[in-house]
Amino acid sequence: MKLNQFAFGLSFVSLFAIAGCGTDAADDPLAGTWSNDSCFGTSSKPADVESCATELSFSNDLDVELEATWISLAATAMNPGCTTTKAVAGQQWSADHAKDTFTVTGDGSSTVERTNCVNSADDMSSTATTDISIPSGATTYTLSGDTLTVPSGSLKGAYTRNIVP
Repeated sequence: MKLNQFAFGLSFVSLFAIAGCGTDAADDPLAGTWSNDSCFGTSSKPADVESCATELSFSNDLDVELEATWISLAATAMNPGCTTTKAVAGQQWSADHAKDTFTVTGDGSSTVERTNCVNSADDMSSTATTDISIPSGATTYTLSGDTLTVPSGSLKGAYTRNIVP
């Protein structure tokens, strides 16, 4: 009787192990963090911005996140010297490499934060925002070596894979 219970227990555990199997995101060519020095949401750097960076991350847990950082010029009239970081989290991704698309699902939540401002009164703790998002649905891409190119949409741009030492 104990042998039958043991065999049933192993069968039950095996069933869950098999159900958890599938495409391993760790082997997916999109998995990782991709970045560029573009200002997210604009075609050119605004006059009052010193530098920008955009980071798009596809995790092995199938989470997708976006972070855009803008550093204002120290002598600009609005928010001088501030580092403004906008981020989106809480969405999932999958890829169809045969069609060169990745699909994002879920709504996600977006935040904005300002730090290191010349005028400390301009600093702002993380707060909800609606001016950055990752659109749900399929997005076309091309992948060549360590370069991910999104030809259109709000994620448009060329991103380089961040190599972790």
